[in-house]
Amino acid sequence: MTDNSKITQAFIEAWMAMDIDAILDFFTEDAVYINIPMDPPNRGKVEIRAFIEGFIGMASEMEFIIHNQVEGENGIVMNERTDRLHIDGKWVELPVMGVFEFTDGKISAWRDYFDMAQFTA
Repeated sequence: MTDNSKITQAFIEAWMAMDIDAILDFFTEDAVYINIPMDPPNRGKVEIRAFIEGFIGMASEMEFIIHNQVEGENGIVMNERTDRLHIDGKWVELPVMGVFEFTDGKISAWRDYFDMAQFTA
């Protein structure tokens, strides 16, 4: 496993621990986080924190299952995963494709692609 792939794996583990401070430590100060079907993009740690706090606040547990993960020669990591969220006593499963860009060992851009209709159903 390459360095950025290892960072991505540790980042996913911080999400499953629902540790907001640990999650934020993985980002550069000027990082951009975009859930593609949602607007606007979250720019910088302040906006990213606000989004993550709301997202984590709606779930009592989280599990991100990585099915496939690759790292390109340019260091970009892409993973195909199922995000499982325990909300109001039931598990919601969402197929996701994530793209992670890095600067100096930190995530500088993160884009998740998923079907919003499936999430809201």
